[in-house]
Amino acid sequence: MSRKNPENKPCRRTGLALRPAPQAPGRTLNDRVVNQVFSLVRHSGALERLPSDDHRPGPKGIPFRTVLIGLILSQYMGKSANIDDAWETLFFALSPGAKALLDVPDIDLDIPESASGEEIDHIAHKQYAMSKRVYRSWTSMTKRLDPAPHDRRKRLTLGEAEKVRRKWNALANADTVRNLEAIAQDLILAPVMASYQRGDFARWHGHVAVDDTPVPVWGKEPDYVRDRASLEITAGMYVKGGASKRPMHPGGKEAPTNTGTRRGAANRPVTHKTKATQKKAKAPEKKEFRYAMMAAFPGHGHGDLAGAYPAVCLGMILHTPGTEPGPAALRAIQPAFERGMVKDLFCADRGISQAKPHNLHLQLLELGLNAVKHYNDDKVDQQGQFRGMQLVGGEFYCPMMPTPLVTAGTTYINSRTDEDRGHALNLIQSRKDFQTKIKEYGPAGDQRRQCPALGPHATVTCYRRPQPRPSTIVDLDAPTVRTPAALPTVPKPKRDTATYPDICTGKSITVPGTVLAKWRQKYALFTPLWQEAWSGLRSQNEGGNGNLKKSALDSIDNPQFRLPHGRVAQTLLNAVIIFVANLRAIRRFRRDQGIQPRKPSTPGIAPQTGQPTAPPRSQPLPIGPAKPPPRE
Repeated sequence: MSRKNPENKPCRRTGLALRPAPQAPGRTLNDRVVNQVFSLVRHSGALERLPSDDHRPGPKGIPFRTVLIGLILSQYMGKSANIDDAWETLFFALSPGAKALLDVPDIDLDIPESASGEEIDHIAHKQYAMSKRVYRSWTSMTKRLDPAPHDRRKRLTLGEAEKVRRKWNALANADTVRNLEAIAQDLILAPVMASYQRGDFARWHGHVAVDDTPVPVWGKEPDYVRDRASLEITAGMYVKGGASKRPMHPGGKEAPTNTGTRRGAANRPVTHKTKATQKKAKAPEKKEFRYAMMAAFPGHGHGDLAGAYPAVCLGMILHTPGTEPGPAALRAIQPAFERGMVKDLFCADRGISQAKPHNLHLQLLELGLNAVKHYNDDKVDQQGQFRGMQLVGGEFYCPMMPTPLVTAGTTYINSRTDEDRGHALNLIQSRKDFQTKIKEYGPAGDQRRQCPALGPHATVTCYRRPQPRPSTIVDLDAPTVRTPAALPTVPKPKRDTATYPDICTGKSITVPGTVLAKWRQKYALFTPLWQEAWSGLRSQNEGGNGNLKKSALDSIDNPQFRLPHGRVAQTLLNAVIIFVANLRAIRRFRRDQGIQPRKPSTPGIAPQTGQPTAPPRSQPLPIGPAKPPPRE
């Protein structure tokens, strides 16, 4: 007697009542594809990071590497990254030679049309046993990679879920979490490294852009009324959208909520009419229960290089929304950086660049990467000062730079017409004359800077730096002829300070790389070089996210393709999807560029149907970083 058969009626297994019922694919995977995937995974280094696959007493399970490759092949066939589709692909869509390569038992599980009842029952038992072996291996692998293993099919209480969440964030389990992330990173970079060493990225300069994107989960959010946690314990509420831009005065100050002019009027409570106006001004925020995926994509900060290299994903870190965006961004680019692929420019949006200096900016300094940043509205202009120099838009300028030039960033943001924007950009370009000159670059990002009014190539004349200037006739219609008399002049204010800062008295000043590292960047904000780098890198980033979400076959935006619960399972399955997406992107690039694959060797006599084929041989790939050859 069973729950589904309470009256214990005689019944017969047909093989169609299995849960899930096997649906044999209509085609068989080419051995060349299986060989390619096997070689990429084997040389990626991910298999060495997997735990040992020794099983408990009982029937032997499928090796972990076989299950992982089965998930990739299932996703490649356009099915999904679910474990039930993986076992169907392994047992129904591979040739005997490919099964031997992947250590899959060569068992015929197809039910012939003329099978008797006993034969159907026997084959159904074999199908059930084989599927359980794959499921048991997947469960064992995810459990051993989990720093806080628990029953993922049961909704815990909020208190129990908090204990599990603390284990994920504990320092004692950091190595386990980093090992899981490294397995996912190795899988993602496997096809990219093979393409990189073939020379497909010869025109890519090593610039990279990172961004957070929501990843939906197949589960509900926590129920705080019934004290039930979600099955995805480390997921959270992802906020899409955000607050609107704060109204600001042209001078850069935030607009007050009450504009009364009488004494004490500014301290009065806000009226109901003003409250309603402020409420309408806010942009709607949409919260969804999801994971956050920090993804890194190759980009170009300069030049029109769209389509000159494959649009792939270089790294992915799955984490809780709103937690540690800076460290997650560093971990997303670290494997590609260690392989010698990432260099020079690093671009991130304002949500990531707001991280603390020791979590992101100082680390980028040690890696030798130059950040391309944007700032909030209240930080687009003056961001600090060091020994008299003022940091404006990420660059150090003269302390006596005129106020209209200092507030040019706010003027540009608040401009509404093309004429106003052009005027603001002209003011931003005029800052260049007041920029302190870099005399020497030191280690760890140190810079030796000089006053712009010093030296034979001075860009301004200042009353604090009196120098004899010969009187000459200046032709203002010839801007290329710059004489000392044609330079901008720093006027003496009516109330001058008694003591001048160091930049106005010394010959040069050494600025350590750690000073104001959160705001400094290679190109000053809103300058032409910054706009070119920012627009190029951000467009490649958004395009990469769109490709991963809108693809008809390899989409991370459909939770039905990733049904297993838990952060371990979701990390591995997202890596599998991105692995296949990178493989397809590289193949499309080579096809569009007219790069023909190498001709295979002359095949022998094709085996007859039913004859076993020899297992394909995998070709070893170089592991270390290599400089791609220049494309002719």
